[in-house]
Amino acid sequence: MMDALSDDELLFYGSIKINFAHHCGSVHLSNPESECRTNKDTSPLNSVLSTDNDNHLHHQLILPELPTTSVEIDSTIVNPHSLHNIFQYPLIKTKLSSPMKGIVSGTRSALIKTHSSKWYRLKGCGDNTDGFPIKSISNSDIKFTIRGCAFFHTTHRELYMTHYITQLLTSHRIQSANISIGWFEYKLSDDKIHSDIPTVQDISLHQWSNIQRCCILMETLGNKRLSDHVLYGLEQLFSLIITNEQSHPVDQSNLISLFPSERLTESETSSKQLVPLSTWFASLTNILRPIDYHKSKWLHRSSHFSHEIPADIDEHHWQRVWTTHINVLNNYLQTNKHLADLLCLVYKRFGFECGSILGLMHHYRISWGTYTDELGVHCNAHPNNLVIKLLSSSSSSFLLAPLDFDMSFIETNYQPNRMNTGSFDEIIQLELSAFQLTLAGDSQSNSGVTAWIEMSDHQWTSARWLLRDIMLNEFNKAYNQTCQQGCVNVFDGFSNELNCVVQSLIRLALIKTMKEIA
Repeated sequence: MMDALSDDELLFYGSIKINFAHHCGSVHLSNPESECRTNKDTSPLNSVLSTDNDNHLHHQLILPELPTTSVEIDSTIVNPHSLHNIFQYPLIKTKLSSPMKGIVSGTRSALIKTHSSKWYRLKGCGDNTDGFPIKSISNSDIKFTIRGCAFFHTTHRELYMTHYITQLLTSHRIQSANISIGWFEYKLSDDKIHSDIPTVQDISLHQWSNIQRCCILMETLGNKRLSDHVLYGLEQLFSLIITNEQSHPVDQSNLISLFPSERLTESETSSKQLVPLSTWFASLTNILRPIDYHKSKWLHRSSHFSHEIPADIDEHHWQRVWTTHINVLNNYLQTNKHLADLLCLVYKRFGFECGSILGLMHHYRISWGTYTDELGVHCNAHPNNLVIKLLSSSSSSFLLAPLDFDMSFIETNYQPNRMNTGSFDEIIQLELSAFQLTLAGDSQSNSGVTAWIEMSDHQWTSARWLLRDIMLNEFNKAYNQTCQQGCVNVFDGFSNELNCVVQSLIRLALIKTMKEIA
């Protein structure tokens, strides 16, 4: 039932398919522009007790406990003509064969494309294809949570805050990745749904049946993430760069001359070779400095991409697409343009956009979602909560768009609790530090960023840290200016020729990471 996808849709939205089934319940349209009702008493939402009479155990269900007031938005039950007909019933991912297909997006989400060519994100439509299982927390015998769904309070928060943040960003010509539409509520029922799409009923709904399992429905602009798809893919391209002289493309001595002496250390493989310390370590220890790279010859002037197709691109169609974008890049580089300048510009652009988006949110006193509860330590401020957009459908010059606001909250609604005692300023400082570390290449600092590749040699490792330095320095500059002034500075626009080249570079990165699920 999903139309054939174009190459760009497969790259920017995804290519790993999943089956959908109907589930009994109701479909609701949200009205985030309506007056938002807040409730300072959030205690009923956070923990629910039940008793195992056989073993005399009190089982505790733990739900997300945000340090903020709860929100509730108005809604209407969907009538047959108010939404696309594929959303007449709640949908859930299934192992069963089904004519209704979607695209995998993480563990509990999926995307679906309608005949109108709009894409929708279903956030909370099943824990992979296992429905909404109840799982223990940290191997506890008495504490459990429900996986694969959204909850009533997080659903309303996501829809409201997505709309709220979208309005703020739109005034600065920046798009959010999602547009609030509504939600599903999954219910136990003996009703029959007459359709060629299978109907399933989640087996765990009878447990803690007073807790409503929900799925958030949003229109979406993309799915591939900055860190796990774009940056991870770009850094896999480094080993494909060659020179006319058959020498190593990176001039190590010129490269390390760009760094101050406190950034240099001996290579693990040779005590005679100096290499830069990682960007994340430099940021953590406050030794990150601006780099004047513009006239440096750290990358050989004849550097270009090999025409040899990587072994992991084994489908003939994608081999042709790969060759097309390689030719675009190499033809551009043959006109006295330098690959070093292109790579530096792209990393700088990503740093600028990340810093501008986080800076605006913090200027308006919005936390992306940083707090602690019994489910763990949470921080939604990381590069994987930015998707890369298809510019052909974009009304904004930004390449990136933010998403995932189900844990976000504003300062005026912040309510410190037993596990969150810090000030709001301390929260946004934590978000800033977390974003800086992940952008700088610390692959262990946030569970939301997982993909990482070791470079083939110390030269390309050094080049990675140079580019990450450039990106983080631009992030810091844009963040500070935007957070203080509440406006986004202008980043020099790409010419049509340069934009075409940048888009080919991004598509090569996305081809390399097509099978990655962020």
